[in-house]
Amino acid sequence: MRIKNILRRFTGLIILSIFCVGVTEGLVFFSDRLVRSPLRGLENQITDLAFQVRDKNESHQKVTCDDIVIIDIDDASIEALGRPQLWPRSYDAAAINYVSSGEPKSIGIDYLYTENDALPEVYRRKLYQKGFENSRDILKALSSDAELAQAIFDSRKTYLSIFDDDSKYEVMMDTNALGYLRFIKGNNDSIFWPPLLSHPVIPIADFAATAKANGTISMPTELDGTVRDYYLLHEIPLVFEAPMYIANFPFYIYLDNLGVSEEEVSVKGNTLQIGDKATIPLDSEGRFKINWTGKQEKIRYISFFKVIDGRVPAEFFKDKYVFFGTSASGMQDLKTVPSSDQKMPGVEVHAIAFLNMMNQSFIKHIREAEMLPYLLIISFALTMIFFTLKPIIGFITSLVLVFVELFAFVLYILPKYEVIFPIVSVMLLTLLSYILTSLYIYLIREKKSRRLKFAFGTYVSPEVVEQIAKDSSSLQLGGEKKELTVLFSDIRGFTSYSEKLDPQEIVAMLNDYLSRMSEAILAHKGTIDKFIGDAIMAIFGAPIYQKDHARRACQVALEMNRVLEEFNKARAERGDEKLQIGIGINTGEMTVGNIGSQKRFDYTVIGDAVNLGS
Repeated sequence: MRIKNILRRFTGLIILSIFCVGVTEGLVFFSDRLVRSPLRGLENQITDLAFQVRDKNESHQKVTCDDIVIIDIDDASIEALGRPQLWPRSYDAAAINYVSSGEPKSIGIDYLYTENDALPEVYRRKLYQKGFENSRDILKALSSDAELAQAIFDSRKTYLSIFDDDSKYEVMMDTNALGYLRFIKGNNDSIFWPPLLSHPVIPIADFAATAKANGTISMPTELDGTVRDYYLLHEIPLVFEAPMYIANFPFYIYLDNLGVSEEEVSVKGNTLQIGDKATIPLDSEGRFKINWTGKQEKIRYISFFKVIDGRVPAEFFKDKYVFFGTSASGMQDLKTVPSSDQKMPGVEVHAIAFLNMMNQSFIKHIREAEMLPYLLIISFALTMIFFTLKPIIGFITSLVLVFVELFAFVLYILPKYEVIFPIVSVMLLTLLSYILTSLYIYLIREKKSRRLKFAFGTYVSPEVVEQIAKDSSSLQLGGEKKELTVLFSDIRGFTSYSEKLDPQEIVAMLNDYLSRMSEAILAHKGTIDKFIGDAIMAIFGAPIYQKDHARRACQVALEMNRVLEEFNKARAERGDEKLQIGIGINTGEMTVGNIGSQKRFDYTVIGDAVNLGS
């Protein structure tokens, strides 16, 4: 019986655990259907906090922040050189030549060269009006595109940027531009559906042809405006034998640094295989979660104007990965990122993504579906814990566990193991496990209480039933010795009396009689053990202990005599014969408990003291 009860309870807890996980996943599913999922928003905030408090990204070992340099078009450069829109390309050529002389490993440009460096037609007309008949030649001579093209060619390590012009969605793609791109071939069985690069706008031909590679600079944000994922691949929507992808420009820097050509890159499942040297895990949209740098890691920024002025020794750039970008507020390339309260220039986001690739330091992202087995195990453990605790202790424990889960994720799990999982689902499951387990316990107790009240309601007073319902431990099969009082009562000469009457009259009379006598017993908190024909057996002092059980039995005996007088008076008015009863009371040590079989037992008393009372 005990093993059967344990198995039944174990099965109940398993079902409860599955139900808790189901409710949790249902709430997550509903939340995800909203335009802005509150649960995902909270999860992002917790993950962002983990990146913000991390001191250092320990996985950046092979290539560190010290190996990266950002040439920054900052506010100081604009103040020194004027608006960037008016800068001659000779500025960029001078900067690239100077950096190249220091022998860096690569130069990545995070801004666009999609237009010629030529003054508007209005300047030609003004020159002509001033008497310069060769105004067209003068404007052409002022262009410095050739200088920049030569600088890019001479460096042999400069990577340029392209972008997708959404405004041309109704215009056919310029297929001539594709000749300047380095394609990554996918396969028809891949699970990637990356964003489409429908209308790539590449640098002007002289630049695109001399660049080491031309890559995208796409950096979509989430609904809250934060950059958390790095979109590495973009698909060209043309008819090929297999999908063809273009990568963000840091990926080509990464490939060339490994000595792997794009032909050696292949898609396998949800992984980008880089020859036989490395892999990059991507999701279905061709992106990975950025593994941000810590508070103590800083990438060196150098103002653009200081580079062209030669204020930084060229040797400083030796073996560095150099990125050109802008932090100037007017250039609109500042991004909200998880790792800082301050906005970060987009070029630094590219640099950090490059660090992730070079160090193979990718965040392992366990998604909701992958988390289900772990949630089931956690839920079962939680229900086991909460099932054994008192409600108030369980409530406090659930809150403590939620905070432990939160701080463990923020301070230990993500920083040390670089794993992101649905932490909010775990926290929500903890609270739901407490709530639903408490509800389950309440329903079990209510069921037991109703069963006990039903079983004892006709034998003991309502007050005693309530006490039994609160503590039913004494009602298990078995008995114990106690000093109690028993009361026996029967009708004198009932056998001969009953032979004179019709059976239906006998039953009606007995029901009336026994009901009156039962009320007297219950009024003094006695327990009706059984009816034996016309006889009544009652117990005092059990199942709820009563110090004055003997006095109560005596009071019941007096009350029964009083009730008998009223009963006989009513019978006399109908012309019926009066009844006489006998009452036996005895106090002594007797065995009390549930006596019988596993399936059928009675709560009763046995022993010599009971026999004497009878």
